[in-house]
Amino acid sequence: MESRNRSNPQLRRALCDSNIEGTKTTSPSVIVIGGGIGGLAAARALHDASFKVVVLESRDRLGGRVCTDYSFGFPVDLGASWLHGVCKENPLAPLIGRLGLPLYRTSGDNSVLYDHDLESYALFDMDGNQVPQELVTKVGEAFESILKETDKVRQEFSEDMSIRRAFSIVFDRRPDLRLEGLAHKVLQWYLCRMEGWFAADADTISLKSWDQASF
Repeated sequence: MESRNRSNPQLRRALCDSNIEGTKTTSPSVIVIGGGIGGLAAARALHDASFKVVVLESRDRLGGRVCTDYSFGFPVDLGASWLHGVCKENPLAPLIGRLGLPLYRTSGDNSVLYDHDLESYALFDMDGNQVPQELVTKVGEAFESILKETDKVRQEFSEDMSIRRAFSIVFDRRPDLRLEGLAHKVLQWYLCRMEGWFAADADTISLKSWDQASF
């Protein structure tokens, strides 16, 4: 299950509002380098354990990848924006629960990359016309088939390669999976989503390990 947290600034304030200055000077001292979510969580845990904590952050803000931009008049998450797994094993889940932050469900299952939450997307072409949802779904199925074919490529080659190169090999072997026109553009959108997922270009995403991450 994935839930969208639309109140990242509140989360950051809650994590860093630990009244560090009030710690006794006789307590052990720790310097935490980096004011991202990990650094702030570490600082909170150390402070609660009676350490004197100083957080060093080079940016003019806290939060690391958790950053919401309000300059457009509405919130746009520039980095982390989803809570993956609302369960007791996720340390953020109980924190958000205690803060009463709103959560918006975006997926009801453990869907994988290529079929993730299609029903919530509305795609538009360059002229502002909405792409038919049937086409989006059809291309999603084609993308799933392409990924399955890349798994065959992975098993055949001992050396690693980029996912883009694997796609090229698949298209050479299976011309029927090539798409044209608007369908091709939607396919590129699927590939861009894959790049966004890993924060890397398709030329640098590993064929052998792209789907080996643990979530």
